[in-house]
Amino acid sequence: MDNAVSNAGPLIHLAEIERFALLKVFTKIYIPKKVYEEVCIEGMPGEREVRNAENIEVLSVSKEEVKKISNEIGSKLEEGELEALTLCSRLKVEMFLTDDLDARDAGKQLGFEVHGSVGVIARAYREGLIDLEMAKKALEDLYSISKLFVTRGIIKEAIKELEKVHL
Repeated sequence: MDNAVSNAGPLIHLAEIERFALLKVFTKIYIPKKVYEEVCIEGMPGEREVRNAENIEVLSVSKEEVKKISNEIGSKLEEGELEALTLCSRLKVEMFLTDDLDARDAGKQLGFEVHGSVGVIARAYREGLIDLEMAKKALEDLYSISKLFVTRGIIKEAIKELEKVHL
């Protein structure tokens, strides 16, 4: 299992569909203080799960570190995304979890492997944490229950890819 850094999106959206436990496919998930505040202080879905997760560690970043990353990517991301990318860089964690398209692009630009909620579900299936039917249901729930903007086409494609995997 790998370590990852996450912004708020996957934490919130997986909690919305009651699949937060799938994040156990990562040994450790680091989140910046801003992401913790977004989820826990502002009372988003996932608040209880983030507070109680044994594999989530909250870390602070300096304004100087964030400014360096912001200058490097030349992008105006929100504070949570910038802090998360800063942690990836500082900790040399290659896996960045986000559902935000601009943050995904920035993460790739910085050389990180980027996955969102769909990717976490796929990984949980590939690693045997859930079976194919549970993975399909989780993907369908992402589309129909969560507030994640994801198209029906992306969900169908993800299911098609999972069906190709033989465990």
